[in-house]
Amino acid sequence: MGLCTIMHKVLFVAVMVFSNGLSSNGIGLNDTARPKVVKIGALLNFNTTVGKVAKVAIEAAVEDVNNSTILGETKLQVTMQDTENSSFLGMLDGKSLFDPSFF
Repeated sequence: MGLCTIMHKVLFVAVMVFSNGLSSNGIGLNDTARPKVVKIGALLNFNTTVGKVAKVAIEAAVEDVNNSTILGETKLQVTMQDTENSSFLGMLDGKSLFDPSFF
């Protein structure tokens, strides 16, 4: 799978996640129910080309969204963890993202 194809998939997922529940002007119908911060997590292997590119792309996307008015007053906060090419570490890192202290 080419790098361009992977980036298109990451962009597609980001657009689907960020646009969910938004009206055309970027402000939802019920702004009072919006959280101040939305936390998202990503498990990547930082030692691979795909992991390095995805990390930069995610950071840029979060910065773009936080510097725009698309989510109103809500800000994104991303936590990225390195799986170090290990399924076991990836599983542990993924479990930690579901820890109540993460939220």
